[in-house]
Amino acid sequence: MSEPKKVRIPLTRYEWPDERLERRKKQRKFLILGLSLIMAFSLGFVVKGSFTQAPVKVNTTITSEFDRLKAVYEVLVNDWYFGKDISDLDTQLINEAILGMVASTGDPHTAYMTAEEVTAFTEAIDRGFVGIGVSYFDNNGTYIVERVFIDSPADKAGVESGDIISIVDGVNVQGIGSDNLVDLVRGEENTTVGIDFIRSGEVVHLDIPRGQINNTAFGVMLDQDTAFLEIYQFGSSTSTEVERYLKVFKDNNAKNILIDMRDNGGGYLTALEEIGSLFIPKDEILIQQDTLNGERLVSKSTGNVVMTFDQIVILVNENTASAAEVLTAALSEDIGATVVGVTTYGKGTVQQQQPFSDGAALKYTVAQWLTPHGETIHKIGITPDVVVTQHPVMSRSFTELTESEAYALDQVHPSVMDVQLALDFLGYSVDRMDGYFSQSTQAAILKFQEDSKVNPDGLVTKALQDSLKSEVVRIWHIEKDSKDLQLLKALELLNE
Repeated sequence: MSEPKKVRIPLTRYEWPDERLERRKKQRKFLILGLSLIMAFSLGFVVKGSFTQAPVKVNTTITSEFDRLKAVYEVLVNDWYFGKDISDLDTQLINEAILGMVASTGDPHTAYMTAEEVTAFTEAIDRGFVGIGVSYFDNNGTYIVERVFIDSPADKAGVESGDIISIVDGVNVQGIGSDNLVDLVRGEENTTVGIDFIRSGEVVHLDIPRGQINNTAFGVMLDQDTAFLEIYQFGSSTSTEVERYLKVFKDNNAKNILIDMRDNGGGYLTALEEIGSLFIPKDEILIQQDTLNGERLVSKSTGNVVMTFDQIVILVNENTASAAEVLTAALSEDIGATVVGVTTYGKGTVQQQQPFSDGAALKYTVAQWLTPHGETIHKIGITPDVVVTQHPVMSRSFTELTESEAYALDQVHPSVMDVQLALDFLGYSVDRMDGYFSQSTQAAILKFQEDSKVNPDGLVTKALQDSLKSEVVRIWHIEKDSKDLQLLKALELLNE
């Protein structure tokens, strides 16, 4: 069986454009509250000072709420004194009015997106870029190829998993940093990048043409009977990618398949329908939708099944959402797949985009979806058949510290808990993981600093956090065999 380290678990979560908008809305509410307080104090002053103009005598006739909106807009554009200081005032007023309307719905998945945000949203789903088609991990400044995506330029050129990226276009990349490495490898489509790889101690030079990459899925045979398929997103090319891997599995006579949809935030409904049809027999229900007018829409498999499997196990976690939850439910209810992990996110609504000529779009909820058996998962999620939790450090967002902050013995702070969890994951002995800086915590920090050959000050600092986060990522990739508890359980079920 090939090494399970080929499974990827992102340690950071992408912030979707609608989530950024939701954060901006909250910030705007605080701004409005602040302005209201200022206005209240100001009114208390000007009533005494009486420095206001009398109301305009002619009232604007209001026959509809749209008339009111138009009247306010025209006053602000034409007569508002401070409007002269704002470029594109009319555009800003309209955009803010739209954002206000959308915010008032209370639906976090309904959002108005600018042209730039629409592009970012689409690119995030399709995971598209121009490159060579590999993923890698940083092993203390050494960059090791983890995955080579099927039919990518790297795949066609002969790059292999485990290759070490050594020199890119004449530049030694040891310790260069991931961002700089990406800048060197990516570039214009149809240009060539020359890379020296270290493979089994030998230098392998490959000239690889850069191309458009859509890496929303990855697959590999784990052993002679078991296939592994990871679906990152449900993008426009995902069904094609999945079908390619399924054909490889078929050629290798795979009997069982492990499908990893952890951290998959969903994507396009059409992609879900196409992928579901590769596994589920014709006319079986994939998804049901309850619409505004009470109509029940039912999507069924087209039956384009590539192959069948004796056993299917699906990995999910708290970030498995939307289309990924739909596929999980369909495979579970229609063909008896076993679900392993923790309860999923619980996004049970369907969105549609209304594009505008300037590239902006309104993304709005049009239906609530149900599983093939009619179950709702909205704000509930899917509970796995076999619940397995990972080490808590894998789902924790570290507290942001400044360069000047430091925490020591007997202090309590969330960053201390971050450090305790990371140390425990890495195998260092700590007596507690609740954020209290104990003597045992200090001893573990000193041991880690000694092992890392840095100044052993025994303090919780930003530098210590950064070192621990980097080491957690490195060990996660290298020791996946023992660290990925959900994967281990899935493989155990497949091998029973």
